[in-house]
Amino acid sequence: MIATRQVFKAVPALTALQGLQYLIPLLTLPFLMRTLGLERWGEVAQLMALGQLALIVFDYGFHLSATQTAAQRADDPAALAALFGAVTLAKLAVAVLALPLVLIAAIGLLPVRVDDPLLLWALAAAVLQAHDPLWYFLGTQQASKIGVLTVVLRLAAVGILLIGIRGPGDAWVYFAAQAAAWLGVFGAGLWIVRRQTGFSHRHCVGAVKVLRDGRSIFQLYLGSSSFDYLLPLVLGAVANPIAVGLFVAAEKLARAAASLLSVFRTALFPQMSRLMALAPEEAARLFRWSALRIGGLAAIGSLMLFLLAEWLVPLILGPTATAASPVLRLLSPLPLLITLNSLIGVQWLIPAGRAVALRNIYLGAGCGRLLLCALLAGGLGASGAAWATVLGEVGVLLACLLYLRHHPVRGP
Repeated sequence: MIATRQVFKAVPALTALQGLQYLIPLLTLPFLMRTLGLERWGEVAQLMALGQLALIVFDYGFHLSATQTAAQRADDPAALAALFGAVTLAKLAVAVLALPLVLIAAIGLLPVRVDDPLLLWALAAAVLQAHDPLWYFLGTQQASKIGVLTVVLRLAAVGILLIGIRGPGDAWVYFAAQAAAWLGVFGAGLWIVRRQTGFSHRHCVGAVKVLRDGRSIFQLYLGSSSFDYLLPLVLGAVANPIAVGLFVAAEKLARAAASLLSVFRTALFPQMSRLMALAPEEAARLFRWSALRIGGLAAIGSLMLFLLAEWLVPLILGPTATAASPVLRLLSPLPLLITLNSLIGVQWLIPAGRAVALRNIYLGAGCGRLLLCALLAGGLGASGAAWATVLGEVGVLLACLLYLRHHPVRGP
């Protein structure tokens, strides 16, 4: 199947990029927990969650909507240049408008000042990461062209933080190193785009149109992902920074396991977007083929996490994090649940034009997850947040299946 070959063509570069996204935290978590101490690490973890929340807003879902559009315009350099300019301008506009609100939220939710270097570097890293041009290279099936440089720069950032962090007062170096790496990725991507499409500052128009066109996917992404990062903030409000640190450490391990398969989902999305518009029957065959294989591997991953949790946590995170072992066991269903929800939602409902329904599902499940965390975490700490996370993903899966039963996708 041609579409299957196209999916696997992008897998090597995406494997490196996605693996790096979770390998870096796994490499640095033991160092940060030991060097900063559990309490300071918990504060950093809260700012990491805030930064990821800000990233969701700054990115505006363009990693999905712009990828989808680029895949449909892959053979038209002029159209790609116009798209790149519009998306870049739109991201800048969103950042300018949203930054004051993010700062207000940070001051209200966290024990930080507006001039705290830790906060400012965390937000700078989020703004620069939002400009990651991977969407362009995914849509044009060139992920490997930006992948190698991204790997090199992000590993260099790890070296900087390992050298630069010597105590709790150096925590800002973590975010500063990430900001520098993402600035380099954007600069390199911009240079490649200019060579391929003739992009220039004259193409930086049309922001309003791409913002309007991507609104439904942004709302979906906001609803599906923001609750992942709101949860540590709620946990910090009802528990303490140590509980936040333990939960975030265990959750990163669980999501790292899920990410091992996300490269296939990421590579699949441009193909599903194209086939759903041109050949719905082939899109259905590709979806079934992918769901059986990727879902099966995810089930194995969840089982391994459950069985090996007590061994994995001290091995990967060090003895400081031993208390996170039971939390990881509670989170062990995440690889399977995240994979199934992504396959049904991102790979099937979005290409079929059902983004609004999927958004509503994620919003409802996300609100329920936060409510459960607020109710459970006060007494159970990190374990309560873990229960809320798993039950939230189960709710998404059941709601998606119920929706498809009553509103099946029959193709355009």
